[in-house]
Amino acid sequence: MVAITNTTSLTFLKEAIDSTLTEAENRLEAFSENHSLHEELTYIADSFQQLRGICQVVELPAAALMSEEMGLAARELRDKVSDARIQALGNAIVLLTRYFDYVQLKNRTLPALLIQGLNDLRQANGKALIQESHFFSADLSVARTPPAKVSELKRSEMPALARRLRHMYQVGLLGILRNQSAKPNLKLMARALARLDKAAGPCGMSRFLWVAQGVLTAMFSDDMAITSARKALLSQYDRQLKGLVYGGEQAFDAEPPLLLVKESLYVVSLSQQQSGVVDEIKTAFSLKNSITDEELQRELALMTGASGSVIRSVASAMREEIAELKHSLDMASQGVADTNYQQVGESLQRLGSTLSMIGKDEDAAAIKQRGAEVGKWSADQSVEGEAFHALVDDLLTIENVAANLERSLAPEDDVHRAASNSSISLYQLDEARMTVVGECRAGLALAKRSVSSFMDNNWDAMHLSNLPGTFASIAGGLMFLELERAKSVTESCHKYIVKQLIEGTSNPTREDMETLADALTGVDYYLESMEEQKPIGDGVLEVAEESMKALGYPVNKVA
Repeated sequence: MVAITNTTSLTFLKEAIDSTLTEAENRLEAFSENHSLHEELTYIADSFQQLRGICQVVELPAAALMSEEMGLAARELRDKVSDARIQALGNAIVLLTRYFDYVQLKNRTLPALLIQGLNDLRQANGKALIQESHFFSADLSVARTPPAKVSELKRSEMPALARRLRHMYQVGLLGILRNQSAKPNLKLMARALARLDKAAGPCGMSRFLWVAQGVLTAMFSDDMAITSARKALLSQYDRQLKGLVYGGEQAFDAEPPLLLVKESLYVVSLSQQQSGVVDEIKTAFSLKNSITDEELQRELALMTGASGSVIRSVASAMREEIAELKHSLDMASQGVADTNYQQVGESLQRLGSTLSMIGKDEDAAAIKQRGAEVGKWSADQSVEGEAFHALVDDLLTIENVAANLERSLAPEDDVHRAASNSSISLYQLDEARMTVVGECRAGLALAKRSVSSFMDNNWDAMHLSNLPGTFASIAGGLMFLELERAKSVTESCHKYIVKQLIEGTSNPTREDMETLADALTGVDYYLESMEEQKPIGDGVLEVAEESMKALGYPVNKVA
């Protein structure tokens, strides 16, 4: 018998496969209505066992594994019946049907497209999840290239440093697990591993720290999807760090699990980056992948029919309509053109209907009433009258409703404080805040560059002479933003730089400078998360406070 190896040959078997899946779906539906029909499950299990054989012949390993899992799930349903298991099997049938359609139309297999479906089915049946790299292979015996540089830090000092850097990593990990802003959290985690890798030097854990940095760098730079499998991978990294904290000096000579390395290499292989640590890892392990993570997520969306945020779309549409209304009213107030108030009234009615759809019934009723009134205005309506100003106030109220659907600024009490005053445009307030945040971040970037120049030029304090004024500007900005905790951290950094680096008589160690950079970076990441309107939380500031405490300049706690 000649093996069918070309996926286009699936066409000859597609009709039979579709018939099998449709019949299995119908029989599963019959069983869901009458759990005594065990013969239906037997038919389903046998059908998927046959389908598994077909998938092996046409070399579709992911579909073969899915068929096998579905057959096992059907048999297990006879003993452990539950609606969740039935639904999981039904979802798997739909997904596998779409996968065969995808393979036939695209002429590419992409086994990774079925990983999540496989795990959903296994989870429903109480089985361990398979790795995202299940269908990926790499030579795991490759050594780190180039090797780690020798560290200046004593091995006896490593567990204490590992404890602080693990806390830094955990702050970022917690943000990832809570689905907070990904980029600042990933950068924080990557910095923690980079610092630990630099301090550890050549050791058994060196290759793991190197590869893990590559994963975090790839996820950050490529804006990769944060899937449940990748959250689990990042959590496994934390368990390795825990071993370094509590295992003593010898823990650094241990070798990490090879499966952890394999899963990490798979993520790196999906990256588009061609430089830095990602390129080093790709070159060392000869990693090649026919698809990037961006393409993979796009193909997944095509196959599963994923859609974007409805709420965000609604808010965006409201914002555009409000902008057009504001423009019309602005033209009317300047007497530049005659305004068609009937169209304005119709727009207000549409906005009212949108508000009703999202549950803002009180605002909806008010704006619809206003729309009915405005629709009766004549072209020479007075723009100085009370009615016109009331319309402008109503528009501002709707604008703030739309803004509150989109925005999520930190800290939360600022949102509540601004939202309590409907006379302030939240969009304009956000713009003002972001301008100040940007200026503060620019000041922190200048501070870090100055400290770096100070180190590179034999501890020449001249490179720090501009920092007192810079920190005064940063403090002023943080005071305006009412971020007292972040302000306290920068004040401690300022005090350390003046007392120890500018006025001090002895040179600091490079480890001290790295610790100072940790504190400045923590505040920077906190502000970066505000720019993205996805707050990272105060945990990153706690890490910054620990860094300053380690330098002997503890932060004054904010009441």
